[in-house]
Amino acid sequence: MFIVAMSVVLGAADAQTARQARAEVEASMLVTGHVEIDPAGHVVSHTLDQPGKLPPYVVDLIDRAVPSLRFEPILEQGVPVAVRSKMGLRLVATPAGDGDMRIRLRSAHFGETAAESEASGVRALDMKPPHYPESIARMGGKGIAYLLVKIDRDGRVEDVVAEQVNLTAIGTLSEMDRIRNALSRNAVVAARRWTFSVPTEGEDADRGYWVIRVPVEYTLHDDRETEYGAWSAYHPGPRLQPDWARPVPEGFSPDALATGAVAPEASRFRLLTPIEG
Repeated sequence: MFIVAMSVVLGAADAQTARQARAEVEASMLVTGHVEIDPAGHVVSHTLDQPGKLPPYVVDLIDRAVPSLRFEPILEQGVPVAVRSKMGLRLVATPAGDGDMRIRLRSAHFGETAAESEASGVRALDMKPPHYPESIARMGGKGIAYLLVKIDRDGRVEDVVAEQVNLTAIGTLSEMDRIRNALSRNAVVAARRWTFSVPTEGEDADRGYWVIRVPVEYTLHDDRETEYGAWSAYHPGPRLQPDWARPVPEGFSPDALATGAVAPEASRFRLLTPIEG
């Protein structure tokens, strides 16, 4: 059993809606590592980054869940091959009654172990981070905006949406809506000024546009960075899906990406089995 603390936005929060918000709060942890996948798509082994920093019950849960995953076979020149993939796992803990917490795997992201070449992948040229909205900072509003960014052939942002905004401070539902909307708008405005280099070779070079995911985190100056292996709490927001984005892969949600990461919209590692454990 563990206790998760969460900051409160102002002192005037309506008790009923604040209680409702707290009931929807999740404790969360992002765990990273690698998996080895055989030609048939089965996981043959996995490793976790910094396992000594992870609670033993988290390691046990992952050790039970990951070996049962199965992927679509990876083909190279039409032949199934063994591959190694990076792994990001989002764990959540929710109240289960009598002071207990239910811990489960909610989502995952699997990607390439080596960076793509400059010529075959989307690369950032200028990604100036957004300024913290002053009015939201005064409220104590905090969270992560997960952006979907559409990039045109000139490397400029053609469109961008906040796919999801998760908050790490709570109050009334109206206060959280205000914070979520402000962080979403703020991140989108900043992202529209970003520029990128686009693929000039490889299978994606002839596309009309490219889509990437970028998490943008808003924390206050006196906040300590959450240590790897520690639980943090947040209130998950609704998910948006623009018509120019591909369907979300099986078992994936944006919060399986680490903040500061830039990830392609699609991955060649596609799960055939449910991720939740």
